[in-house]
Amino acid sequence: MIVCPKCGKELADGTKFCSKCGTALASVAAPEAPKEEAPKAEAPKAETPKAEAPKVEEPKTEAPKEEAPKAEAPKAEAPKEEAPKAEEVKTDAPKDGADGGEKKDSKKWLKYVGICAAVLVLLFLVTSLFSGGKGKHYALYLKDKEIMYSDLKSKSPKQVTAKLSKEGNLDNEDLLGESDIYECVLAKDGKTIFFPDKKERSDDGTTLYFRNLAKLKKDPVKVDSSIRTYYVNDAATLVTYVKTSNDLYQYNVKKEEKEKIASEISDFRVSEDGSKVVYRKSSGELYLWNKKDSEKLDGDIQRINAVYDKMVYYTKDGTLYKKQFTKDKEKIASDIASVIKIYESGEVYYAKNDGSKILYYYDGKESAKVAENYAGYFAVASKSAVLAYYAKESENSSKATAYVAVKKNVNELEQTDSQNAAFTEDGKVLYLIADLTKSGDEGDLYRIAISGNKIGKAEKYDGDVSTSSLTINENKQVVYFKDVKKGSGELYCDKKKIDTDVYVYGVDYCKETKQFLYLTDYANGKLVGTLKISKGGKAKKIADDATMPVLLPNGYVLYLSDYSTKYYKGDLYLYKGGKPVKLDEEVSVILSVN
Repeated sequence: MIVCPKCGKELADGTKFCSKCGTALASVAAPEAPKEEAPKAEAPKAETPKAEAPKVEEPKTEAPKEEAPKAEAPKAEAPKEEAPKAEEVKTDAPKDGADGGEKKDSKKWLKYVGICAAVLVLLFLVTSLFSGGKGKHYALYLKDKEIMYSDLKSKSPKQVTAKLSKEGNLDNEDLLGESDIYECVLAKDGKTIFFPDKKERSDDGTTLYFRNLAKLKKDPVKVDSSIRTYYVNDAATLVTYVKTSNDLYQYNVKKEEKEKIASEISDFRVSEDGSKVVYRKSSGELYLWNKKDSEKLDGDIQRINAVYDKMVYYTKDGTLYKKQFTKDKEKIASDIASVIKIYESGEVYYAKNDGSKILYYYDGKESAKVAENYAGYFAVASKSAVLAYYAKESENSSKATAYVAVKKNVNELEQTDSQNAAFTEDGKVLYLIADLTKSGDEGDLYRIAISGNKIGKAEKYDGDVSTSSLTINENKQVVYFKDVKKGSGELYCDKKKIDTDVYVYGVDYCKETKQFLYLTDYANGKLVGTLKISKGGKAKKIADDATMPVLLPNGYVLYLSDYSTKYYKGDLYLYKGGKPVKLDEEVSVILSVN
């Protein structure tokens, strides 16, 4: 979960705008894991933003909570270290397969859920709260306390819910404060929508329904009540969910029947087609359910770290194991301090407790020591075993040196104060901000090419770069800011200035159209700014006083205008390249778009 820096509202990871007050959260990525500050190198002191460097946690059965960043440009982040958790392997790259990206592997596992003290925390592994059909463009939003749907073509929207507030005593502010209104899913074929309805003030969970959008005169079908979270498979034939009682179920849409899988669930993963579920009970037993029965895989485990195809990785008694569903478990390492990254290839970066922390690389068969006195990492590639980390000279040393490990091969970095860095997903290029100013607000941006097991010479790429934001977009371009003041600054992409006075927390990018969407002249008090779109270095203004903009896969833009933070209402507009068209009025929030 993340927390809105303005009003304190808890929101699901990946949320771009606060549903209660409208504050932009677009650049606040879902936290990867609790992380540990490294000992300070010789760099100037720099304040670490709360969301970027929460304290490390040892393996345990609870799902960790995250803190959100403040609504100002954060300082340089410290080196980080992940605790063992299920977030280690993301089965989908952002927008993978949903809107024109790569084809999804149906053997991947999509979901992690953790329950602690009867509270289930959903940690999304994708960049959106919702799933939608490839090439499907629509608007799903809240108006007059009901969920509305628009295909962006017909003049009249369709009302999805019958009575979202069952008792009628929940106003817009109340509804926007309820995170379960976001848990809507549009099937890949764009025909069936799953949604909450008949919300009561006393509800802890959601009453879930589904209906065909082409047959809204027909009553919706109820799946179940008191649902904490759920996952719908691509074919929209199976719904796997956990109730507030911590019971795990699967619902067959065609048969309109539910089947109980297990009780006292702590966390689980669902295969993309919904046919298999790996779950852990609160007592520690690990099971595999395959639509027929449950098979016990192990007992007394601490957590599921990752699931790939027919392999599950988990921590038990401080030991990291892997287990193929049909074979005996294999021990990877004991005395685990943290699991940093597990790759689909079977490679793993982890740290052990052996007096000091020691960093290891596992190639799928055996482990090799990478570094002694490991002090935390500050960047890791998502699809190739490459890690940027710090290590101290000795256990008690206050100095640390930065390194890049390519598999087990170690390369020392010249930059000792690099605390904000990013790899391309293939691990072939590392960008890092180093040589920081005394305040830690700015530094020089370096580019380092990686070939084979070696890193190239660090080449200065740009200067006076803000440490507030450094990202690699889906087209492998480096995106960063300069001259950031009060949360806004100059936006750059590959050395080219995109625009000035850009709100740091409100930038979006469309891979397909290669467009940037952002807000300038942002007014925190009114939560609005001038909405612009830029492509090829040419910026175009869409509207003034806009808020909550959403960029669709085809380059269209949805946004709210004339928004009242008192009544939580505004006008919904669609921009397709010409003059924006008003779609509706008195809209409270845009719920989802894919």
